[in-house]
Amino acid sequence: MEMVVMKRALSRLIPWLLGLLALCSIFYFFSTRELSVEIIIKKTLQKEKKITSYYTFLETNINLGGATQSYYVEVWFNSPHFHRVEISSSFPEDGHEPEQVFVSDGEKTWIYSPEIEDFYVLSPLTQGLNPPPFLLANFLSSFSEAQDAEIIGTEQRNGAPCYLLRIIPSSPGRRNAWEKVWLAKRSLLPVKIEIYDSCDQLQQTIVFHKTVINPEINPDIFKI
Repeated sequence: MEMVVMKRALSRLIPWLLGLLALCSIFYFFSTRELSVEIIIKKTLQKEKKITSYYTFLETNINLGGATQSYYVEVWFNSPHFHRVEISSSFPEDGHEPEQVFVSDGEKTWIYSPEIEDFYVLSPLTQGLNPPPFLLANFLSSFSEAQDAEIIGTEQRNGAPCYLLRIIPSSPGRRNAWEKVWLAKRSLLPVKIEIYDSCDQLQQTIVFHKTVINPEINPDIFKI
């Protein structure tokens, strides 16, 4: 009698276990599958709308033909369009003086001149040039407007899993024909950007060492 009861209990338990196994398999599939480019773009647009301020510290290497020039760049941003960019040729330490400082209120951009120890306004022609790729908000918006984007792999950067993307900008040029971007899977923020020319020669490398989203930034930093 007890054997019959055990068989009946087991017969009822098996479908439940199979159902649980199937449910776990579905959950595992959806939790581990890779996002498509379209979903990544959609999520980066959603992220961009939530950004009210940010700070980034990065290093960029520029190909000058026979030599490579390296810079360290710090960027502060406050919504809607206040930027401060400090550029140094060596690693910035406490008390250092950057070689170049740019401040923008969205309408005008000022640059600090060490010769006159004061700021002057950039010409409208200069201000109309393409914004540098290390401005985070510009990268996120240009990514969504790219002429073409595809996932070409995945890779670890500093222990963090990243999507490896190949991006053709909306208005490619001779020196910026396409970009290779390491995009962190968790934050969907760029970790590294390589910019290539129309002959597939590397022109610029940007490595983001630190990015802080929505920090409190003193508005006085954007004053001239």
